[in-house]
Amino acid sequence: MIQIGKINFDCDFEYRIIREEDDDLDIYVDVNYRCLDIEIGENNFFNSRIQFPFVRSVLLRINKNLDTITVHLMRDIDLFSAFANFELDLSNQILCIKNQYEKVIISKTLLDK
Repeated sequence: MIQIGKINFDCDFEYRIIREEDDDLDIYVDVNYRCLDIEIGENNFFNSRIQFPFVRSVLLRINKNLDTITVHLMRDIDLFSAFANFELDLSNQILCIKNQYEKVIISKTLLDK
């Protein structure tokens, strides 16, 4: 696990910083066209997860002073190929991007204090 500003990040995939300006940071995570599941935990809107097939990469937009990030799911290597995006509040949590038998699992876990 690494810490970037207020964000705790645990990732099984290779990633790289593609932009850094002042307190803003973009991290590119290559997941190589895998199926991606977002584990949503306890939620009364969805039952268990949201699934996106054939995801090329994940782009994380981070402000080092905030507990929230924006996640972009990319169809191709082009930065303009995002087909979905959402914000996550990671206050006292760890963002996990894990490889589970050729499937990507995005989840949040509580940070042990």
